[in-house]
Amino acid sequence: MSREDYRKARKEGLLHVKRAQSRGEDPYPAVLDRILEGRTTRGEIPLGTGEIPVTLIAGTRTAGRQSALDREFYPLLEEDSEFASKWISLMKIQTEEGFRDPVKVYEYRNRFYVQEGNKRVSIMKVLGMPEILADVIRVMPAPENTPEDRCYREFLEFHKATGIWEILFSRPGSYEKLLGHLGKGPEDPWSEDEIRNLKSVYYHFTQVYSRISGLQRPEVMGDAFLRTLTIYPYATMLSQNTAELGKGMKSLKQELDPGTLGSHPVHVMEPEKASSSAATDVVSKVVSPVARVLPSKKPLKAAFLYDWKSDESEWTYAHELGRRELQESNDPAVETVVYDGLRTTALAEQALEEAISGGAKVIFTTTPKLIQPALKAALNHPDVYILNCSLDFPYKSVRTYYARHYEFRFLMGLIAGAMCQGEDIAYEADYPIYGTTAGINAFAAGVQMVCPDARVRLYWNYMKDAGSPEMKEKICLVRNSMVTREYDHPYGLFLQKDGQRIELASGLVQWGRFYRKILHSIEDGTWKKSGKETEPVNYWWGFSADVLELSCTDAVPEGTRRLAEEFQRYLSWGVCHPFRGTFTDQNGGVHGSRDEEMSPQQIAEMDWLLENVEGTIPVKENLTDPAREMVDLQGVLEERL
Repeated sequence: MSREDYRKARKEGLLHVKRAQSRGEDPYPAVLDRILEGRTTRGEIPLGTGEIPVTLIAGTRTAGRQSALDREFYPLLEEDSEFASKWISLMKIQTEEGFRDPVKVYEYRNRFYVQEGNKRVSIMKVLGMPEILADVIRVMPAPENTPEDRCYREFLEFHKATGIWEILFSRPGSYEKLLGHLGKGPEDPWSEDEIRNLKSVYYHFTQVYSRISGLQRPEVMGDAFLRTLTIYPYATMLSQNTAELGKGMKSLKQELDPGTLGSHPVHVMEPEKASSSAATDVVSKVVSPVARVLPSKKPLKAAFLYDWKSDESEWTYAHELGRRELQESNDPAVETVVYDGLRTTALAEQALEEAISGGAKVIFTTTPKLIQPALKAALNHPDVYILNCSLDFPYKSVRTYYARHYEFRFLMGLIAGAMCQGEDIAYEADYPIYGTTAGINAFAAGVQMVCPDARVRLYWNYMKDAGSPEMKEKICLVRNSMVTREYDHPYGLFLQKDGQRIELASGLVQWGRFYRKILHSIEDGTWKKSGKETEPVNYWWGFSADVLELSCTDAVPEGTRRLAEEFQRYLSWGVCHPFRGTFTDQNGGVHGSRDEEMSPQQIAEMDWLLENVEGTIPVKENLTDPAREMVDLQGVLEERL
């Protein structure tokens, strides 16, 4: 039977070669010696003997046996060759008693290259065996400042702690996120049971994922696993067998599409306009905006989910004002319901199910912290429109929305620069998540435009053991919340003079208008224009969408106020952009292109600070626990899935 095995394996190998050649690909195993040509390494490290994943064996150490095998290690030589005879004999040994001697391999950047034992590896590949015993020598690469190298260095720490080879990722920060899902810290020890359980869960996952999406690269498998853990808790996966896991993962298929696992959302920068007849245009002039949005007799029910209560959080209060504006409008076709104080995932999941069973067809989850329960509910209820207030989550099932806060930060930078008389200006930020750095840089760009010598001194509100920053500069921009209320801490742009705080300007997001426009898109069908059903969508609206306002007090000189108002009009018309042209960062790096605007993705993910900013972007370890939670979700210094 071993001869028949060889015949079938060779036939498959020849097919592999033909397919690879038709795609212009090398059909033979990679050769490590060739890969290392011109590369700097830091020596070889013997790792001992152990089981390694067969799927990670990518090639050979030298080119000696390369032409005898295809790149999947299927045999290619004639059936009457010496190679075939030895292969057939080894197949018999494997099927009768199993291989006992280890093969010898070199590991380089998560892949293995065989020095001794190519035929044994070939047989294990043909049989579909998951692991093979091997003596492993690591070829240590020299450090490189690339995402791929950072990811490999993180893998080394993970492998050192667990001995697990097969869980690989394509983005830095992923192993830390994995540990978070497992409830472990980077320094926590691993028991044998924990390691065995994780390997078992991952094996079951890869079996299911291969059936759903086909055989994928190991890094794609890892990325998909991490995405699944966002929705499917590890404890649940641990309690299920392959069949049960497969049944539960069916609804996740569109979120695990290999082609879009690392994709970014389509940023919709303006509300889509619905086509209308002349008659509709006439009616629209005399009917209220909300009446045009919701003409159905039965009210459209919209639920609003808050993690805090409105009297506990300025952010929640701002959204609650928007909901009230929507609810208290003259249109009876809008009905809203509130679920607040959802501080845990369990409470949020319960609220979502209650809202849906209560007839809610649109659900707004108003903080990134609620993305996991929102995503789970959206997959279970595809007929309900579920959105999350955040900037850059890459999920197809939940659309996200956010305001372009950086636009009125830019205007306040113009005001501050015009009034500072060359002195330093303070800027207080909360934590470095998507959009925050853009706000800092937009403010600094506004300052630089009218006062090139002024410096923006950056303070962070949520630094560990730091307390609230004490800002001694004359002009300060503080508080990132978008609503004016009486709090102990000041809000907006203000002037410190003779021990007094004099308010200058503040920015406001009109969430009521924002929500009305989203409901409008659902009712008139423009929702479908915003993006394909198979791609993530983010509504990122600003002055041009009429959802932002800048308010100046009488303390702002008339000429300065007119300057800010004029630029606000330019922003509304789209003839001005805070990030058009080139910008130099603190290290002399140049960003952007002359006469061109930065892309929404470049703005959202800024991980640098403008040259006139004094301060740094803090790493997560230096932030308080609440800030770390937000940075885990949307940190600009973290690579995300």
